[in-house]
Amino acid sequence: MLRPATVLVVDDEPNIRQNIHFILEKGGMKPLPAASGEEALQLLRTTAVDLVLLDVQMPGMGGMEALRLMRERHPDVGVIMLSVLKEIAVAVEAMHTGALDYVTKDFSPPELIARVRKTLAQQRAGRELERLHDVEATHVARPMISGSAPRMRGVLQVAEKIASKPVTVLITGDSGTGKEVLARYIHARSDRKTGPFVAVNVPGVPAGLLESELFGHERGSFTGADRQKLGKFELANGGTLFLDEIGDLALDLQSKFLRTLQEHDIERVGGEKPIHLDLRVICATNRDLARLVQEGRFREDLYWRLKVVPIELPPLRDRREDIRDLAQHFLARNAAEHGRAPQTLADGALQLLERYRWPGNIRELENIMARMAAICDSQVIEESDLPYDLALEASAEPQEKSEGQSLDAAILAFEKSFLRKALKKNQWNKKATAAQLGMGYSTLKSKLKSYGIGVGGDGDED
Repeated sequence: MLRPATVLVVDDEPNIRQNIHFILEKGGMKPLPAASGEEALQLLRTTAVDLVLLDVQMPGMGGMEALRLMRERHPDVGVIMLSVLKEIAVAVEAMHTGALDYVTKDFSPPELIARVRKTLAQQRAGRELERLHDVEATHVARPMISGSAPRMRGVLQVAEKIASKPVTVLITGDSGTGKEVLARYIHARSDRKTGPFVAVNVPGVPAGLLESELFGHERGSFTGADRQKLGKFELANGGTLFLDEIGDLALDLQSKFLRTLQEHDIERVGGEKPIHLDLRVICATNRDLARLVQEGRFREDLYWRLKVVPIELPPLRDRREDIRDLAQHFLARNAAEHGRAPQTLADGALQLLERYRWPGNIRELENIMARMAAICDSQVIEESDLPYDLALEASAEPQEKSEGQSLDAAILAFEKSFLRKALKKNQWNKKATAAQLGMGYSTLKSKLKSYGIGVGGDGDED
């Protein structure tokens, strides 16, 4: 459960402090009193505060001076100014100095609560946008490798053409092919690149919470909705909203999503008026939406509304020309993250990577390169450093063999050579070799015995 917001009430009149204290407590907040600007600044140094209600006219340090010091020393804390004065010039000065709102003291309890909640919601939305910008900056720092495969070059040519055009994009492809990376690539080259990029993994949000997550909700709209919440559509306003695995969106939400795409506005759960938005929507899926339409599990009108510009990302097995560059890119990135010198891949290791089918696509390659950077101390990664199951499967892929040599014989020859290289790399220590290869010690011993490897004076360490 979320903690109640702490609101610092700064006023030299005890009756006003007590009245506001009572109103805020009834509104589910935690009031904290201060009788002067000096006392308020002292409390801010030692206490976590979400919002300050600050009187303009106080003896000693006035409200405007206190406001300037608060904005300088505690910029993350929002301030609402309180005053008996209804002069526009005073309100304008307060807002220019950094106040988020200006409330006269003839307020009613419901009005004060509404103004405080609105300001707290604005602060939360601002912090969330800052977080999203930080996440986006991290992703932008990891550039997409365009590669030399013809299919990938075609994908990026389309992405470049439509980046600056306000059209809906549907990205399809197997899991791990880089659909979100491509969406970020489009966003970074659009006229919305300075706006937020908000990503939502549709199946990753519980079905009962997805509508609120996407469209937001008003306070009291359902049990547990104790505050207003901005949805991902609003957070993406002025930027790009990326909905991953859109094929998993429930039918009842598909109709609401379709209306949003058509009308360019949303309604929060429990809301009474539409909110106009200006954002771009990019969707992605690894499912066959056309088949889902035929099965009645996806709206046909939404399908055609999304498929304005369809882009299909090829699986990694269909862009083998890019594997070397991608592998080296991921190695270099991991080296930078770990603060170590970049590693390189030996030709034998690269050949195995190129022959492997990559069922997990780019994500699988990225994970394996992260593993290599973490566990391999040498600057050159040999084929014997690669995961045993990957190497063995890659050896079974179609390749040139000696005339008359069967596939089974070729695999056995490769496995024997691979195990011997792994043993040699680990100074013939079988336990260390088994750990490196990710196989059981008894399994390794059985294989070595069948191949006649490591028998006798091989430095065996049991």
